[in-house]
Amino acid sequence: MTAKEIISKDRKVEDIITDLKNKCVTVMSWSSIEKEYDPKKHPIKIDKNLRKDKVKKDGSIDKVARITYGLQKLSTRRMTQMAFSIPVKRIYSVGNDETKKEQAKAIELIYKLARINSVNMKRMHAYFAACEICTVWFPVKKEQKHNKYGFETNFELKCRTYSPMSEKFSRLESATLYPLFDNLGDMIAQSFEYVVSENKKDITYFETYSKDLKKIWKKVDGKWEEVTNDIPISIGKMPLSYLVRPVPIWEDSSGNVTEIELTLSRESDIIKKNSAPLVKVTGEFQQTGSVDISQDAAREVYQLKEGGNVEYVTFDQAIEAMKFMVSTLKQNIEEELQLPNLSLENVKGLGAISGEARKTLLTDAHLKVGEESGDIVEFFEREFNVIKAFVGEMKKDWKDSINELECEHIITPFIQNDESATIDKLMKATAGKQIMSQKEAIGQAGLVENIDAELEQIQKEELAANAVSAFPTSM
Repeated sequence: MTAKEIISKDRKVEDIITDLKNKCVTVMSWSSIEKEYDPKKHPIKIDKNLRKDKVKKDGSIDKVARITYGLQKLSTRRMTQMAFSIPVKRIYSVGNDETKKEQAKAIELIYKLARINSVNMKRMHAYFAACEICTVWFPVKKEQKHNKYGFETNFELKCRTYSPMSEKFSRLESATLYPLFDNLGDMIAQSFEYVVSENKKDITYFETYSKDLKKIWKKVDGKWEEVTNDIPISIGKMPLSYLVRPVPIWEDSSGNVTEIELTLSRESDIIKKNSAPLVKVTGEFQQTGSVDISQDAAREVYQLKEGGNVEYVTFDQAIEAMKFMVSTLKQNIEEELQLPNLSLENVKGLGAISGEARKTLLTDAHLKVGEESGDIVEFFEREFNVIKAFVGEMKKDWKDSINELECEHIITPFIQNDESATIDKLMKATAGKQIMSQKEAIGQAGLVENIDAELEQIQKEELAANAVSAFPTSM
């Protein structure tokens, strides 16, 4: 069935929504992913049979340690940081065409005002953890016209991203996603089911998009009813971009995480039980009368017969075996996921090595970013086409020509650049010649607000210094 046939007004609403919920992709549910992602829901915390509390003879309970290791959260953050800490670069093919230059500038202003770099960090975090996201772009009509995009219009273009991930983790709209594809793999509809609190009641909404229109239903007393009339979509395509992956970024590492948590928890119980030293007394006590204890002397004095002794007995803990097991499990996880360990302990010595050596250390992570970037770039390209279509609607004389505008999206893996090494390399490439103007250097430093005024003052001081040096101070 086509989208038009599915959402026909001749059909029952229940049948329409049932068909729209016929999800065509296989993806893990957030309810199962969350049990791995949230350390509070790990088996070490939830399954009381995994580590049982100890009941003492007097009936009191001695709670065992339950230490968590949030590898799933950490790997999600690390992957997002590695891929998007450096903002996505967009290179437009404009040549000497002034119209294309204006169009590229307008689209960049749309991205900027939509705060796309921040949006990318949030939605890709949700993508790597919850496995699917969908970003919808929509125009908002303003009372007065504006020139924010380089041309006059009374619309602003905004975006909203939906993800099954809980909003407290993603800071995005939480919804269940239902993409619908035809036999050729082309999307014909995209639906979202989400809950809104109204008058202290949770109301379920179902929102769907096709290339022609948008429809919204809500559930009232267990029955679906239409909220608004059909909302037409003017751009002739679905105003959204959808991205999905089969498994979260940590893949099959949760078993190793459980082993780490159990090992640390068991060791914590042993340390807690044996950390307090014992006093060992050897021999017999003897009474010798009163003992004078000054303020600088010990609080307790034991007098023992010959051969007696008093000493502390400490627990000789075999910590190395536990450390080896935990470090080996962590190393296995890092190798399998190709994500670097960037903890302070692990990177504190990086300041002494060159930029090229740092890149070598992060080679595995960069390869992982390269592997993941293919699907993400396709997602960005679909989004770019949606934005172009909206710009063509907002500025009618660009409606046809803007379709010819091309853009390449480049994802750059994070690397802590060694600026001095970069400058030295560029200076060698130019045979020691100047590679930057003084004005540009002042701007790059970021130490002054008014670059032109600062440059003018520097030039005045240089002229004054040269004038003084032109006259000898003595005959």
